[in-house]
Amino acid sequence: MPSTLTAGDEDGKQSKKIERNTRKAVFSEILFFELEGLFAEIAQSFRRAQSLWERACSR
Repeated sequence: MPSTLTAGDEDGKQSKKIERNTRKAVFSEILFFELEGLFAEIAQSFRRAQSLWERACSR
């Protein structure tokens, strides 16, 4: 029995569909990691601002 990844009829429609889904998954992963980095930078900026605010208020 052929593997799902290599299975396909004469014109290869199944293979193309799997390839397209793989590209979508890779794109989604890249987008997720980029957004994760962006949120990390924003959180770090908020921590710095809070630290500066606490120092200014404690004087």
